[in-house]
This record gives sequence, C-alpha cells and structure tokens, in this order.
Amino acid sequence: MRNALSAALIVLTLAGFAGAQDLSSSLAKVGSQYGQAYVAPAVNSFGVDLNSGLFHSASMEGILPFGLHLYIGAQVSGALLTSSDKAFSLTYKDTLNDPLLGKLPATYTVNNAPTVFGSGNRGAVVITPDNPLIPAQTDSTIGGVVQTSIAPIVIPQVGIGSLFGTDVTVRYLPKIKLSKYGSVQLFGVAVRHSLSQYIPLVPVDIAVQVGFQNLSILDSAGANLMKASAFAANIEVSKTFAIVTFYGGLQVENSSVDVSYTYNPGQNMHPVPVSFTLKGKNKFRALVGVNFGLGPLTINADYNIGSINAVNAGVGISI
Repeated sequence: MRNALSAALIVLTLAGFAGAQDLSSSLAKVGSQYGQAYVAPAVNSFGVDLNSGLFHSASMEGILPFGLHLYIGAQVSGALLTSSDKAFSLTYKDTLNDPLLGKLPATYTVNNAPTVFGSGNRGAVVITPDNPLIPAQTDSTIGGVVQTSIAPIVIPQVGIGSLFGTDVTVRYLPKIKLSKYGSVQLFGVAVRHSLSQYIPLVPVDIAVQVGFQNLSILDSAGANLMKASAFAANIEVSKTFAIVTFYGGLQVENSSVDVSYTYNPGQNMHPVPVSFTLKGKNKFRALVGVNFGLGPLTINADYNIGSINAVNAGVGISI
C-alpha cells in the first residue's frame, strides 16, 4: 500500500516526473543557462497547476449550524503541454574544458534539444571555441525525464465557512518522503468573500478570492531542488440548478520557482553550485466548469484558458 501511494504521488504530485532524483541527476550535467531552458516548461506547469481548482462554486451556504459549510477533498490539475514545451533551441556563451588547454571561452549552440518533458533521446550541442584555431566540436545533450502532454498535480484541500460571507480554503501536504526519489511538501491558503450578499435579488452567486501557495520538492539527499510559490486573485460566478452547479471566473495570477542543484562539469573540474529563479508564464485565465452535488459527494471539472491552458477535476465531501 505504501509503495502504491508513493508511486501515485510521484506521478501526480511531481507532475509526472520519474522522480526528483532523476531530475537532479540530469541537471547535474548542465550549466545554468541550459538548465533554465530545460526546466522552463516544468516551471510554467507548476504555476498553472497550483493556481487551478481554487473553487468549484461561488455559493457559500452550508447545512451546518449557523449556515456554515465544510469541504474536504482533492483537486487534480493538469497544465496542457504543446510541442514547444517539449524541445528548445538556444545559443549561449560558456567555457569549454579542454584537457590540454584548460578553460576556453566558447559559444554553445543547441538545436531542438528535449526539455524535461521531451524525448528521452539526447540531442546535440555544437561547441565553437572563440579561438578560430581550435575546431568546433559536438557533444550530446541530456534527455527529457518524462514524455507527456499533460503535467498534473494532485492537491488535497479543506474549505470552511462562511462567517460574515467569508470562507477559508487550506491546501496542505506534509513533508512526504517518496522512497528513494526525495520528498515533497505543500502549503497554501485562500480567503474568499461573497459579493452577492450585498446585491438583493441577484440571480447568481458572486464572490472574490485571494490565495497563495508554496510547493517544495527535495532531492534524495534532502536538498531543495525546486521551490515554487504562487499567487492568485479571482472573481467567480455560479448558478445552481438542482444538483448541478455551473461556475466560471476570471483570475489574475503569478508564480515563480527557485531551482537549486550542483553542476558537475567533469574532466576533474570542481562541482559548481547553480541556482536561479524563473517566473511562470501564466498571468491571467478564464475558466468555466460544472459541479455535481450528489448528496454530500461533490464532483467538479473545469477548463482553464490562458497563456497555458489547463484542465482540473476534483472530488470531495461537502456539507
């Protein structure tokens, strides 16, 4: 059972990566500029996924005493990847470690190399020393960690409210060790307030929400490999017909990911610590969805449109 849970978390929580250890060992073979281009699609998908599934209705009414409601469930969000997320081309300046001449300034040209979500087959990089007397050489790039067209994350969450038209959603995953792969930890909170309570006879429920989240992925040695943070603010609308609720919203958001690893250039060279911060691509989204209330069981699904599109589905108990 424990192995099955670990496997599920590796596939879903780490966005389909075969494991943090695999990603860490791949990044250890490349420098900062290559590493940034290589993980950029993962950074974008983390931001999109974390900011998905924050609501599945704008209504805050419940059947608990004083009209309170409680939701316990999980949302599974998946950023939809395109061909441009699976390969990249790049030209950058770095040094060439020549066994006889030592470090030499050089230009690195990478064409159609796989990203973290690309093919496992290695591409090629052409290394052209700045000294014209030294011939160019070709080396292999690193392969992708996993080939996929969707990068999912499963996020457990609890929501409680409404007090004076305000409720709170908490997302939490304690630090979980994933066998030999490393560990993952998540925390987030979102606060939502009803606007429809101020508009008499309004035929729909309207609310606004603000939330932030942090996701940490550690390698097998316990060092931070990726640390993602996300912020979102939205306005949401919903309308309920019997057991079916249609909902939608507009959301502004931002995200960033800090990446840290050790680059091993080889050829008896000293390891080089590498760290950089990348900003998520998505800044705005519109979403539409449907929620089914089957007694206390709640099932929802929505489609998100932005710079990066995403799908989201959730299941939980709502009272």
